[in-house]
Amino acid sequence: MADDPWAAFRVASPAGAPPAPLADEWAAFRTPATQEPSPVPAAQPSVAVDVAKALPTGAVKGAIGLAGLPGDVQEMSNSLIDRAMLGAAHLVMDATGLGYQAGTPEREEFDRLYLGIGSGGGLPTSKDVRRGVEKATGPLYEPKTVPGQYAQTVGEFAPGALVGPGGVARRVAETVIPAALSETAGQATKGTTAEPLARLAGGVSGNLGVATAAARADAPARAIVAATRGTTEADLAAAQALGETAQRVGVPFTGAEAIQGATGNATKMGDLQRAVEGSLDGGAILSHAYADRPAQMRNAVDEALAALGPQSTTPSTLGPRGSQAAQAVIDDTRQGINRATRVDYAAAGTHVLDPTDFEPLARDPAFRETLRQLRADPVLGPTYRDMADNLIAVIDAVTKGMRDRGFALGNRANPGFSSEAAGLYTGGAAEARAIARDPARGGSQAYDDALTAQAQARRQNLEPLEQGPLGQLAQAGDTAAATQAVLPARPLVGGEAELADAVTRLRARDPNLTNELIRQRLADQFDASATRLVGGEAQGGGARFAKDIAGTEQQARNLDAVLEAIGGPAVRQPIADVLDVFRATGTRKPQGSPTDFNQQIREAVGEMPLTAQALTALRTGGASLLTQAGDGAKRVWLGRNNRTLAEILAAPDSVGRIGTILKRGTATPFADAALRQALQSRSVDAR
Repeated sequence: MADDPWAAFRVASPAGAPPAPLADEWAAFRTPATQEPSPVPAAQPSVAVDVAKALPTGAVKGAIGLAGLPGDVQEMSNSLIDRAMLGAAHLVMDATGLGYQAGTPEREEFDRLYLGIGSGGGLPTSKDVRRGVEKATGPLYEPKTVPGQYAQTVGEFAPGALVGPGGVARRVAETVIPAALSETAGQATKGTTAEPLARLAGGVSGNLGVATAAARADAPARAIVAATRGTTEADLAAAQALGETAQRVGVPFTGAEAIQGATGNATKMGDLQRAVEGSLDGGAILSHAYADRPAQMRNAVDEALAALGPQSTTPSTLGPRGSQAAQAVIDDTRQGINRATRVDYAAAGTHVLDPTDFEPLARDPAFRETLRQLRADPVLGPTYRDMADNLIAVIDAVTKGMRDRGFALGNRANPGFSSEAAGLYTGGAAEARAIARDPARGGSQAYDDALTAQAQARRQNLEPLEQGPLGQLAQAGDTAAATQAVLPARPLVGGEAELADAVTRLRARDPNLTNELIRQRLADQFDASATRLVGGEAQGGGARFAKDIAGTEQQARNLDAVLEAIGGPAVRQPIADVLDVFRATGTRKPQGSPTDFNQQIREAVGEMPLTAQALTALRTGGASLLTQAGDGAKRVWLGRNNRTLAEILAAPDSVGRIGTILKRGTATPFADAALRQALQSRSVDAR
């Protein structure tokens, strides 16, 4: 203390400071004249400027991380290989006692040198790329504010937006959300050893959250992919063409109907649509789409039938007109045959049987009675008055009368029915003709030739008409029977050719009548097939019509043949298009039990009010709130997904949308999230 010149002052002054009178001198000693002034703090940039600079810089760093990713992967793999090889060298040295032993300075130096050399690389790493960039541009900008740091992280995470499907909004969310969580975790642990791990955990949680939301949002697409498994591009093209036909005829499809119709029900899209229709949210959309279908189908049929001509205003007259026209066609054919054989008959008619050869005919009571009636007939008698009984012309006329008499007596509806007498007449007629046409029994070869030619012509030309559709039409008593004759509901297999021939012959006789008959048949069938139901219009009437009018292969062939015969493709194609569309509407699955639908309604209208939910939560200790929240969230997602599916199915370009989903394939949000995280982690490492 004695040697301290300031001791006395320290006692009197606080904190050992010199007395006030000497303060200036002390300050002079404390602050030499040569001391540099304190630096002025740099001005902080505005947040907007910092963010504007940090965001593109972050994007550059992200690109650097992406460019260096192959080298980083190689470096990591090489490092693992190097350490594995070093471990193997340790095992050899420890087992043999050769080389550097564990714990020695030589061993540590060997390890350091080996790892320093390594197994080599080749590809530039993220650090290499950044050094190269900074040589050209100078050091990359580092943000000065917290918002700028967030902006930089968002830019660094931007390369992850290249992974996976989705629009702009989805890609922005997949970038911003993981970046924000990662930066938030980094800010919370800044400057500690936990910061890298925290940033990684934040990014992982963000990517998982976005992936979970994407998986939920992609549920409709996954359902469509599952329902159409095995569908080819050719199937989609056929469905697209069928859908375009449906639009053209005025009966728009759902995508499910188009695909099911084009593939022959080879997918489960019908079941998927049935499930959507059975929901409150999706059913409301599809019910609206189907409300107009009955009217659309009626309009489509009317438009297609217009190619046949206008609807008859007197349909009851079509049957009688058709019967007369058909009989006229048959008569014309019969007369044509007679004209063709008339010369032969005329030559044979002058032949006279020898009285001895004629004797068996003259003794036949049926022949004598028919000859008597012929002579006495006021119409036919004069023709044969001057001819001998044994003349071939007279014998021919008598045998015709005997045959007709036999047919009449053999008819049970005839008051004079007698099977025995019928046999005598028909048998006698056959025997008389056999004698007249056999030269060995006194007959005429020319008569035999005429009968043979006529029989062949009748068999080939007349009998098919009499026994086929024209014959049935000739016997039709009303329009319903007439239309069934030209287009039968229960056709004979292979009968399309005779139907086409019948309508062609009939059309040559009366063109308008033929088209009117076919139009009436189709219109009557649609009216019967599309019968209204107790609950309203029949939305499945079109499919039923297609089944009723062309449900079998033979029905379809008959319809095509008839339409082609009366009008060609101009008539056939419009009706064929309508039937194709109507068949596809039949792939719509009917609704099953209403139990599930009723349950949805009960859940929708049975939601407890907030007061009741609060009381229940008190009684259950809050557990009911979690259950209610989970159930509510499930209902919301289910309703949303059903609405999405219904909108896809009911859209005018439904098949195109489904095709886009199938080409894209099922989304893999969690795999995409893992890849994004790998890219984003490397981007951050490139700082």
